[in-house]
Amino acid sequence: MKRTYIILMAASLVLLCSCGNNQNNKKSETKAADTESVEEQYIKADIKIKLDSLVSELGRINATPIVENIDNGKVNLSAAVKKNRPDYLMPLDKVSEAVTLSEKYRALIVYYVDMRFAKLFDMPLDAYKQTLAKLIMDINDPAIPTDVEKSASLLNNMGPNVQQYYNESVKSNTVAYFWETMAAGSLEHLYIITRNIDLFMPLFNDQTASEVSYRLILVHEGIKSLIPYEPELEEIQTILKPLEVLNATNANELRSQLTELKGAVETARAQLF
Repeated sequence: MKRTYIILMAASLVLLCSCGNNQNNKKSETKAADTESVEEQYIKADIKIKLDSLVSELGRINATPIVENIDNGKVNLSAAVKKNRPDYLMPLDKVSEAVTLSEKYRALIVYYVDMRFAKLFDMPLDAYKQTLAKLIMDINDPAIPTDVEKSASLLNNMGPNVQQYYNESVKSNTVAYFWETMAAGSLEHLYIITRNIDLFMPLFNDQTASEVSYRLILVHEGIKSLIPYEPELEEIQTILKPLEVLNATNANELRSQLTELKGAVETARAQLF
């Protein structure tokens, strides 16, 4: 209310001064511009405080037990299971459909997520690394290391690395794309879980299951907060919207909700690029 009053007062002053000479008009225009600039600064400061808080919360959430167990070598697949290589990972040739910068960021994180699971099934990784290197070059973001392994460490993890990636995105003025990658990475993990409910759900306990929902809520909130200033985020917000109903608080609820949302998750994932 106070902010609105200030704007109205500034507008009234401009109207009053318009009755004066040209010199007064110039002064009034300058004053109005200065008032608008201050107003924008306040808004940006408020948004940054909110986004910083959301990212801090994201950083407190541990990596999903799937990621932790794969990285720690605790997911042991039998030779028979490994022979049935997953046919649901994003096809590498689909990268050609990632045309916009937003789509390239989404593709980057999707292929990083998929490469982790490809490694789990002993699939060749060279093609993934080549695709990722090309995407990193196309994106050309100072926040993302040009080395595929280094950027994997930054992007393909949750927890503390989220804060580091966000900080780098702030420096390079690419915060909107930070949220694109958070959204696409979360969605790709959900998609893979829905395709392997019996394999991966036993890794979750009630706390880690509830964190899946909480992470998505935080990502939703970050994107919605930025949309007035980064309109291109409307697209990823629309893609994620059907998944806003995900609110599991324990492992049983997560299994049930992901089973029910399997089709919605698949449809959302298909729209990433």
